[in-house]
Amino acid sequence: MKQTVTIQENKDGRITAGCDRSLCEGCKASFFCTSRKSSFTVINPQDIPLEKGDHAVVDMPPRKTLFTVFMSLGLPLIMFIPGYIVGTLISGSQTVHLIASLAGVALGFMISALFFRRRKDEYSPVVIAKEENRN
Repeated sequence: MKQTVTIQENKDGRITAGCDRSLCEGCKASFFCTSRKSSFTVINPQDIPLEKGDHAVVDMPPRKTLFTVFMSLGLPLIMFIPGYIVGTLISGSQTVHLIASLAGVALGFMISALFFRRRKDEYSPVVIAKEENRN
């Protein structure tokens, strides 16, 4: 998935970029990215010279995008089931089932967070070109 972004900061090799929100209207995943913070870190493996205000094209392969969505949302939802099973083994109380299920979801989010903390660069968008002329 290729996207044009605006460079917001380039400090010590860490590049922060942001998207133009009008470009998101046709995207099926725009529901998930409507947070107030529209900036994210991008990787620049080719060391393309970029400064604040420059426009760049970033790429994230569809396979990695889908895996990121799965790890961020799917895994925690799937962890609901083992949590519920553990809750039924512990007690017959619906309250215990609920608490154990929510603990499973929380565990799924923690696993996802730890995974992306260790492998953040592998699943970050990559700068592939600097856009020279933009209207």
